Amino acid sequence: MTTTNPLSLRWSHRPPRLRYLLAFLATIWLSACGGGEENGDQDAGAPGASTPDASPSPAPGDQYANPSEDTPIRITFGDTVLAARLHDNATARDLAAQLPLTLTFRDHNNVEKTAPLPSELSLEGAPEGHDPAAGDIGYWAPGGDLVFYYDSEAPFFNGILRIGEIDGEMAAIERRREEFSATIERAE
Repeated sequence: MTTTNPLSLRWSHRPPRLRYLLAFLATIWLSACGGGEENGDQDAGAPGASTPDASPSPAPGDQYANPSEDTPIRITFGDTVLAARLHDNATARDLAAQLPLTLTFRDHNNVEKTAPLPSELSLEGAPEGHDPAAGDIGYWAPGGDLVFYYDSEAPFFNGILRIGEIDGEMAAIERRREEFSATIERAE
């Protein structure tokens, strides 16, 4: 003997458009009833509470960057001049204090160009690592190297700190296969 649920029979005999309308209305009703944050039910000061003037939290990789306080720099090698900026963090400020610098870069892992710095940079407030993208300027803390990333395939690595960005096309850096000297200086 087979038993049939009377509710499923009533639901299946409704016209398809009516079923879609009812499902749509149920979805709207559920989403309107479900969120305490949107309708003000959450206590002010409770964990996760937001105020109208609260600025969004930075993404995990951007917590060490403050673009409003960037230091403009210029990177020159051969006939190429690239505009770039150092972020407002302790490591980048330490590098800016050493400028101008002329460094010898070499290719590393087909994703970056690296050059040893004359002295170590501050790690105050620095995150443990970074997942670099093409155009990032980094500091490899364990080796004391300045790094220009030209390929986004570089993996997250402990010891990498994002300290700035190169504005524009990275092809000129990527094309350099042999060691090359570059001068980094303030652009102000």
